[in-house]
Amino acid sequence: MTKRTILSAALAAALMAGVSAQDKPNFAGTWRVDPERSDQFSAGAAAQTITVEGNKMTINRTVAGNSQSTVLLLDGTPEKKMVGPADKQQEATTITKWEGNAVVTTFTSPTMKRIDKRFIQEDGTMKIDISIDWLGGPRAGTTEKGWQVFTKVK
Repeated sequence: MTKRTILSAALAAALMAGVSAQDKPNFAGTWRVDPERSDQFSAGAAAQTITVEGNKMTINRTVAGNSQSTVLLLDGTPEKKMVGPADKQQEATTITKWEGNAVVTTFTSPTMKRIDKRFIQEDGTMKIDISIDWLGGPRAGTTEKGWQVFTKVK
């Protein structure tokens, strides 16, 4: 290989890395649900404050003075935890990864599989497309789909 070929390949790789990084939107900030542009999944949706540090997205929600924090690993690493009431704990797995310009989170438990696809729309709002497949319980075998739209407040 000539120096020219090696330099051309290195430049092409650097440019592709730059394009790749540009495709990922910045979700950081405080977001408020827009109920007029959202569906039934927006009922009771809390404002969200999102921070992103490297491969970690932290989402803080506060409802009636109670705060809840969720940390998502953006590299596809499965995260297992116990969920549900104390007397009926079940193991659930969450996997979050980039798919193009969207952050996709898949939450799976014995009773449901929920997929949230989070992306920034052209008007600067954040939309979360939601799909829930019920695997157990009274709604087993059914699927619910919906969306939430959030406006950035700061």
